[in-house]
Amino acid sequence: MVQEPMEKVKKKRKVLIITFSVCFTVNLSLVVLFQGWVNLGKYSVYYAQHLPHKVGTNRVMVAVFNNLDAIYIPNANYNVPFGGVRVKTSEGDIEYRFEGLKINDISVFKKGELSFSLKPEAGGLDLIDFVTPYTYNFNSKGEFISVTYSEETTPKTIKPTLQYIIIVKEKLNEMYGFIVSHR
Repeated sequence: MVQEPMEKVKKKRKVLIITFSVCFTVNLSLVVLFQGWVNLGKYSVYYAQHLPHKVGTNRVMVAVFNNLDAIYIPNANYNVPFGGVRVKTSEGDIEYRFEGLKINDISVFKKGELSFSLKPEAGGLDLIDFVTPYTYNFNSKGEFISVTYSEETTPKTIKPTLQYIIIVKEKLNEMYGFIVSHR
């Protein structure tokens, strides 16, 4: 008779140990996954710079604008109406605005010269130059796919040439080069 209650106590002890082990393992796994996710966002620019990628893609641009809420932005002023960041650079002020409730809808403005818009549901990224009537179009992987010339009523879309590639690199450097240089 004494052994029956002892066996019940041992079974309860085993069940408690197994339950505790499972709960601990699940919680530890969730913490590790969350830390990994935060790490990937925070250091995405570093990973984009140092990991190999397909030729013709601009992975750094995609990493900067997809993770703008997680990466370090030097000289940032977060007191911008309607959410966003204002940065003073040597070339002028740049504003990064988060549109609506989706953090991935981002617009970047540089004092009436350039506008960069990231809208994943539209399928890509657009760099609009207000000084010239050109819009530079990228797909979601960062590939430079076309240039749209829209001075007249009907916009013309042309394939990018070497001249446009050089211009786009300079303009993108103006938009996020200071972020990459501080990584």
